[in-house]
Amino acid sequence: MLRKSTLVFFALLVSVSFAIAQDGDWGIKFSGFVKSDHFFDTRQTVAAREGHFLLYPAAESMDEDGDDMNATPNFNQLAIQTRLTGKITAPDAFGAKVSGVLEGAFFGHSDPDINGFRLRHAFMKMVWDNTTIIAGQYWHPLFVTAVFPGTVSFNTGVPFQPFSRNPQLRLEQKFGTAVLTLAASSQRDFASPGGSTPLRNAALPNLSAQIQLNPGKNVIGATVDFKQLRPSLADDGKVTGVSLQAFGKADLGSAAVEL
Repeated sequence: MLRKSTLVFFALLVSVSFAIAQDGDWGIKFSGFVKSDHFFDTRQTVAAREGHFLLYPAAESMDEDGDDMNATPNFNQLAIQTRLTGKITAPDAFGAKVSGVLEGAFFGHSDPDINGFRLRHAFMKMVWDNTTIIAGQYWHPLFVTAVFPGTVSFNTGVPFQPFSRNPQLRLEQKFGTAVLTLAASSQRDFASPGGSTPLRNAALPNLSAQIQLNPGKNVIGATVDFKQLRPSLADDGKVTGVSLQAFGKADLGSAAVEL
């Protein structure tokens, strides 16, 4: 009976979505890009996706003759960042502007799955004058879009910059130039070393609270992140972790400093 109800609901959802798409004001508009990367490294690197997601140069590894084996250059060419985005518009609800985003790329879920289509973002957003609610897969609060660095390699500052997109329920509340963000997240692609099961078995989502101040063109803020894991069902003990983050961006006229 549950399966039949689910199928009926899905059919209705598809019908409603199709009907909305016929209206000139509501629906989904697709965009995207084809991205081709060609790169050459003078030595071996620690990286993911066949060198595309660069972390840092590999440490020295000496052979019997005292030569550094990792001083060997390498190159690659990839188009796995080719991306498809659907921006969804919908009628207002409860006094809020309603929209959504569906986005994927061919980055793969892991190295063996390179070239596989992977979900990046899939969320709905409700925006009032000072309040925003986001439900779906979006950037984790520890990844602050206002201050992440632009890099030559595609890594946005990893491993120093947290990089994660998570299914979540998120509230953003403005207080003048300050923004308070509260989020309850789960794990999917960016999971703990033991996978997403320990977090799910803890029966408590990853909780985040962040305050961001925006004086002028500057950004400063801090985040508290709480995570509770239950690695094994046979043990009543739980592993608890709390992360603290501070970030900032200073506009100095001709230059900008990001922390």
